[in-house]
Amino acid sequence: MIWIKPRGLGGAACRRPAVRGRRHALAGAVAAGLAAAGCSGPDLDLRPEIGLAQEDQAYAPAALDHAVRSFVGDGGSLLGGAGSGGAGGGGGLLDGTVAYTTRSSWETTLGLVAQRPLSPGWQVEGRLRTGQGRGRHFLPAGAGVFKDPIDIVADTRFAEAEAVLVRRIGRGLLPGDLSVAAGVGTRYVDSRLRIDSALLALDTRYRQRLDYATLGARYRVPVMRGRAALALFAEGRSHGDDTALLRGGAALSMALPRGR
Repeated sequence: MIWIKPRGLGGAACRRPAVRGRRHALAGAVAAGLAAAGCSGPDLDLRPEIGLAQEDQAYAPAALDHAVRSFVGDGGSLLGGAGSGGAGGGGGLLDGTVAYTTRSSWETTLGLVAQRPLSPGWQVEGRLRTGQGRGRHFLPAGAGVFKDPIDIVADTRFAEAEAVLVRRIGRGLLPGDLSVAAGVGTRYVDSRLRIDSALLALDTRYRQRLDYATLGARYRVPVMRGRAALALFAEGRSHGDDTALLRGGAALSMALPRGR
């Protein structure tokens, strides 16, 4: 639902967000990778995982565009005419075209990782995660026709699936081991944005799917006498020709007991 209340006016509008139901070949590739990693067998390793990471903000351009179009109608935007057009479309508030400061941006996840070795040093992983995130952003000079400072608070809920190929580099001088991974994924996002300034107050929700390619590195250290592992990671995600991000985080995974 969308609630729009311009400051100084008593009216409010309510509109149901569009839910995109298109199917892509990428989603099929993710499902195939998850199925390949998740088949039962003696060499399958299933690990529940909790994580904390910098937020994936690729949802922001399309969600912001949706909020502003709901207020000013089709063709309008906070940039005064340059609609964002979704992730990768350019022209959004948080894609570098408008000066802003990110005060905080984090997400927490709960998921399950299925690992299957392919050959020495190589393995395939299927990853399923659900989580929530929050980002706080400040635009000191406003945007477009709105010249007053703007605050944006974005709350998101999401579920995602990944299929990745992992190369384990092995142990060095440090106690843990290093690995690199590349793959594809898809994320379903339900975002709520609250945009606030002296002249404008928007409260809107928007749902979308974000397909992405991922490339990252992970350093993992065993903890709890080997029953768990703590990993620090850095990851790059590409959501299209014009949208990419680099983020970091940490994840704790637990080894499930194996049947005899």
